[in-house]
Amino acid sequence: MKEFLRRNKVDILAISFIVLVSLIVRTVRLDLIPSNISGDEVTNLSDVYRILFGQGYNFFSFMGDGSVAGINFYWSAFFVKVFGLNNAIFSLRFSIAILSVLSLIPFYLLLKDKTSQFFSFIFTLLLSANYVFLNFSRTAWVNMGIIFSGLFLILALEKAEKEERIRWYILAGIFAGVTLYGYHYGRVFVAGIFLYITFKLLRKRYRNFYYLKRVLLFLGSTMSIFMPFFLNIVSDQAQAILRRPSATYIFKNKVLGASTMQDLLRHQFEYTLRGFLLLDRRVMSEGIENMRYVPSYTPPVNTAIKIVFFLGLIYALIFERRVVFWWIILISVFLVQILSESPPNFSRGLFYIPFIYFICGLFIFFIYRIFSRLQKFLLFKKFRILSLFLLTIGVILFVFDLTTYFEWMDSKNIYNARQPAIDYKEFPLWEIYQIQRIKLGQYPMTNYEWYEIRKHL
Repeated sequence: MKEFLRRNKVDILAISFIVLVSLIVRTVRLDLIPSNISGDEVTNLSDVYRILFGQGYNFFSFMGDGSVAGINFYWSAFFVKVFGLNNAIFSLRFSIAILSVLSLIPFYLLLKDKTSQFFSFIFTLLLSANYVFLNFSRTAWVNMGIIFSGLFLILALEKAEKEERIRWYILAGIFAGVTLYGYHYGRVFVAGIFLYITFKLLRKRYRNFYYLKRVLLFLGSTMSIFMPFFLNIVSDQAQAILRRPSATYIFKNKVLGASTMQDLLRHQFEYTLRGFLLLDRRVMSEGIENMRYVPSYTPPVNTAIKIVFFLGLIYALIFERRVVFWWIILISVFLVQILSESPPNFSRGLFYIPFIYFICGLFIFFIYRIFSRLQKFLLFKKFRILSLFLLTIGVILFVFDLTTYFEWMDSKNIYNARQPAIDYKEFPLWEIYQIQRIKLGQYPMTNYEWYEIRKHL
């Protein structure tokens, strides 16, 4: 242990600092910011109450919008139990904030493996403060769970491919199985991983029992974790789990202005490319749902990151094709966006935010290495000045993104966009009514039902 701590003390200090700062940012006034309790938060908190006060629910029950497993809400229920019902909103959001902070650890390690400790530190901090990522970290939506398990999945697979040890394939399978329990985009991402690993068997280099055994270990570990929920899906004939994807499936819904199939596909491709490749603010916030995820008609990253991402993506496409698991993120996000309504949708594309910062980190490190090789010709006597400059820029961007987030959360636009919602002043009364219904075996009331009840109070 002492040897491990000695060899990794810089990483441990860097990660500890990132975790501490990110946790503070995520917990300050968490029970009051955002400005109200959104509809999805109400649904998810109601599921927590069903776990605590209802009957017949377990880890593998269909909860949330029906597409996620109950195990996602036992994590939140634990914190509600610890902090008490008086702090239910804080507890619900805190459970998501913890997942967000923990997801920064594999991101740091993955980027460090491709760059350096210094650059990984800077870009992990920048990711932690990104106003879209922070929004999903401080609101009790279920999306953050797949970022947590998905990044650990990538980390385990990269370790597996580098070290070729069985334990990493098993661990990767466990995280893949966990990802399948969460938000439905995670299943598309895991499917992409499966396809990549399977198609590698077609290459002569991997057509051997040695690699096949590891693939089977990965698949077997995944299915052993996922099997209990999978059996529930089969017995339900996949009705619950497909309800939300079916509701957003583009060919079942009309897009404004798209009168033909050609217009529909043109719209989907155009808005996906402009939203995720160009980060074009003009296509953001299409529809009330998307206005909850990104500030109105604002790109999902600040201008400096946006410019670096443009350049970094070109660089990565040419020189960094080996980061294949990150390209699977890009492909899977694009596929989901094209086939679902109202792109660019960062609820279904949240994994793209870490992708942006990963690509930016790769590119800036590439530029840094060029300067480091040229320093003797450029007469840099103290090359550390450049590092200090980058750190200063990083701090400025970190503060800018935090300011953007909190100003956005204080605006009337986000208050209205999060409707139908529960105001904090009426929450104690709502909680009493909701728990009473659940104890009586009744289904939790919706926000619309609550509005009707409130009229008579």
